[in-house]
Amino acid sequence: MEKMNKLKVGILLTTVMGSITLSACNDNDDSERVTQPPKAELTDCMWQNAVSSKDGTGGANPMNYALPDSNVNYWSSEFTVPEGAKVFIDGDYPYARHTSLVSYTAKGERVNSLVDVNIKPNQGVTNPFIVGNNRLNKERGFKAELVLGDLPASPKENTLYAPKTDSNEVALIYRVYVPNKGFNEKGGVNFPRYKVQLANGEIKTGPEVCTVLKVKEKALDNVQTPLSVILSLYNKQPYVGFPAQLKPTWYTAYNGPANISCIYKYNLEQCEGFKTERKLNQWATPDNEYTFSVISRKLGKVVVIKGKLPQIAATSGNETTLAKGDIRYWSICTNELISTATNFCIYDEQMKHKDKNGFYTLVVSLPEDRPKNATDECGISYLPLSPRGDGYTGPDAVEKGHNDVGFLIMRNLLPYSSFNQAIQNTKVWGDEKTVMGDYLPELNYTSKEEFEAKGCS
Repeated sequence: MEKMNKLKVGILLTTVMGSITLSACNDNDDSERVTQPPKAELTDCMWQNAVSSKDGTGGANPMNYALPDSNVNYWSSEFTVPEGAKVFIDGDYPYARHTSLVSYTAKGERVNSLVDVNIKPNQGVTNPFIVGNNRLNKERGFKAELVLGDLPASPKENTLYAPKTDSNEVALIYRVYVPNKGFNEKGGVNFPRYKVQLANGEIKTGPEVCTVLKVKEKALDNVQTPLSVILSLYNKQPYVGFPAQLKPTWYTAYNGPANISCIYKYNLEQCEGFKTERKLNQWATPDNEYTFSVISRKLGKVVVIKGKLPQIAATSGNETTLAKGDIRYWSICTNELISTATNFCIYDEQMKHKDKNGFYTLVVSLPEDRPKNATDECGISYLPLSPRGDGYTGPDAVEKGHNDVGFLIMRNLLPYSSFNQAIQNTKVWGDEKTVMGDYLPELNYTSKEEFEAKGCS
């Protein structure tokens, strides 16, 4: 059985960042399973509310999967392009930190991003996502085209490429990061609108488009891997606190199988020095890269994170122009390793307590273990762990220690070319600190009492 499970791990575990797209249940079926979130009304004909971690309920929300950032709004669109048809997009730049339209394979592998900064605006419009440009102009329109085919080395301007398949099915996610204060979750603009030119030249717009494209009235599937395989790896328990590292360590997320091998020590004695390809799926965006760390309350009920925050231009306060920085967006999130739900995220503008050199201290724990001095008044930021641990809720979850497992993810979005210390520049496990320096924060276990003994500075 152990040999069989190892084989299945190598074949089946193709999830993002080594996290496992499993429902938090006690299921021993070794076949691939697909969870379809409950059907809901389409948000705007072409668009469906997608994954979300904004309600604060963690994995109890069936729409909280694939590790969504709680400061980002997601909408999905799945449809079929008639053979020979052309699909055009009319959009508006939102009043927000960032936006993109991203195409995927049927397995949720990221393919291409029509990213804000590269979108040429309509005549007379200024792109608000270019450094130095006005962010608040009323005219915000742009036009683009969706093309089925391989992503070329030199993509055409304002073109989003999606994989060409026999069925011509397309899966897209529309993202809006951190809308400006006073604007709705869409950043104060309409959804991107589609226009279809059929092979015979006929043009379809408005609600007709949804009929022609046979839009699916559901959110993106949460493709799951066998829970029994993951539990067999978890249950090895070679040391107290497994699968966390005894010394908490950040690793770059490269691809699902490799990340799983790193986390669960599957055919890999150590992660350091192992080189693999960057090929994330589970609906990740090409505009982000990620580091992850598995932690355990058995090794310490409080984790202290100390690092340096990259320079990032603030946008939420309706700043008139986009200032230059190191990267566009940064966040750290607490997540459930097995369910892939997100508990909570803290992003750059919320990291209010930094010294003159940009260094911060962030405390992570369950709310009941929060030190009294882990407060704004003491200059300490705080991020709660999920009370569900890794999200597995089977009858043996507590006995096996699943509620003690935590999963941290740090995001770097769109680094500027002058910043060489982003996650995007890492190449192999173990080079993270060399590449990122102080921008890769230190992680250390402690206790509530030990941290409180430091007092309030």
